[in-house]
Amino acid sequence: MVSSILNITGKRSIDIMIQLSPLILLPIITYLFQSVMTLKVDEEYNRPQFHLTPEKGWMNDPNGLWYDRKDKIWHAYYQHLPNQTTHGPVINWGHSTSKDLMKWDVHDDALFPDNKTGHGIFSGAVVIDRNNTSGFFNDSLDPEHRIVALYTLNTPTSETQELAYSLDGGYSFIKYDKNPVIDVDTPQQRDPKVLWHEETQKWVMLVAKTQEYKVEFWSSSNLKEWELISNFTGGVLGFQYECPGLFKLPIENAKEDGPDSKWVLILAINPGSPIGGSFNQYFIGDFDGKTFTPDDHATRIQDFGKDYYAFQAFDNTEPEDGAIGIAWASNWQYANLVPTKKWRHSQSLARKHTLRYVDVNPETNQLALVQTPVFETKETKADPSLKSWDVINEYDLEDTVLTSETLVGSDFNSERNSSGVLDFNLTFTVAPNATYGLNFGINIDSQIVEGTKETIQVVFDAQQTTWFIDRTTQHNFQRKIPYFQERLSLYHQFASSDAEKGNTYHVYGIVDRNILELYFNNGEITSTNTFFFSQNKIPSSISIATDTDEEIFTLDSLVIRELGLK
Repeated sequence: MVSSILNITGKRSIDIMIQLSPLILLPIITYLFQSVMTLKVDEEYNRPQFHLTPEKGWMNDPNGLWYDRKDKIWHAYYQHLPNQTTHGPVINWGHSTSKDLMKWDVHDDALFPDNKTGHGIFSGAVVIDRNNTSGFFNDSLDPEHRIVALYTLNTPTSETQELAYSLDGGYSFIKYDKNPVIDVDTPQQRDPKVLWHEETQKWVMLVAKTQEYKVEFWSSSNLKEWELISNFTGGVLGFQYECPGLFKLPIENAKEDGPDSKWVLILAINPGSPIGGSFNQYFIGDFDGKTFTPDDHATRIQDFGKDYYAFQAFDNTEPEDGAIGIAWASNWQYANLVPTKKWRHSQSLARKHTLRYVDVNPETNQLALVQTPVFETKETKADPSLKSWDVINEYDLEDTVLTSETLVGSDFNSERNSSGVLDFNLTFTVAPNATYGLNFGINIDSQIVEGTKETIQVVFDAQQTTWFIDRTTQHNFQRKIPYFQERLSLYHQFASSDAEKGNTYHVYGIVDRNILELYFNNGEITSTNTFFFSQNKIPSSISIATDTDEEIFTLDSLVIRELGLK
């Protein structure tokens, strides 16, 4: 959570009374009707289909994520203002649920401030109090539904940590009558994330002491009474810390003489990102129930795009699911201004997280956070009929040399409307003799509207082994907002190398109306970016092209799909 710096509003009402003949009035009525219909399209044409969005109003940080093991439902709360599309301090917890993390059902807001004058329910966490350590529940309530929320109450002069509990499966909450549970007399302590530490049999809360650059660790046996046990600071400081998180992850390729798991601490910064605005950093280390000890002092970036912030993991996932979580898909530099109408912002796709030893350069191999999109849950894998989405169309090829004469790509929608949701899975090899200036582009094209189309690109520079993303469109918003950088770059090592064939790379991408998520080398690096095609244009095709005649690039495998909700 952070309060907005810039709000732009402007309304003018003019009442005019005139007398018109029916012949003059009819065209005016027709025009107004068409304008209303056009407005309806404008409000929805760039709404993502597979990403969680609010039905209406403003959305930012994900809050209180948890999985209901009894009913097999994923619950997501989030910062929500249902009656406005810019951020403000009097904010609620919105609420949505999903059976497969792809299609979301929107419910009534679940938590509200009692005082509507400058008070807001800021970010927080949900835990399952199976053993009723809080004393809020009786034996009639299933242990899997003993739900406790901890959140920040923000007022004009203070931020305190408060507690509420639910007796109906998380759809409404009762506030603890002895709130707050933590009050350290400050306006800058927020965003609690709570977990159960099995070894010490204690609840542990992480909370940001935002402008002192601290993550405070608190301990409790009953969720009501808390003791400060340690502090952590490190990494990029920026203006302030926000939204900390902590979870234990398995190491995919653990070494024989090393651990098979490590703890990861996530920390959000705003402003202060190396590429501007807000971002998440992470630290790998150990946690003993009291103190987090990082393995080193390096700052590692969770996502190299502009639109990935305030990540949170779901509580109460099955052990085999690992850490699954989502993040807010926007950036505070321009969040209040993006060109959507009825609603504003989305969350990222759910991602599964593990750790992997990766070669960051030819001489260094180290642990890195690996993120992969979750398209199927345990339930949908066991019963595919439970999936909420289908593959509508598919294009694939193998072992194709790409030159300027090669035509590679899909156009699924020449005879009908596009779903606006496309993905691609590409493995390619670059010959050892690649020279400066040789590159190829993955082109994501819009539908043709009124004779024009727009394209965003993901481009690979063979000589510098660097990717850049060009999200330039014709939308006026992108022309007017300087912080909405249209070109971004990132570097990563190849997936494998062969002295004769060259270096091999892998990239997976999914584009959903106005958001592009990229996963390089099976999730070792990610980049999440929003974009905005102009009116009524949505993604409809993907092609791959190069301007070189040299046989430098081999497409080892390529799959392009159009996806749609059932």
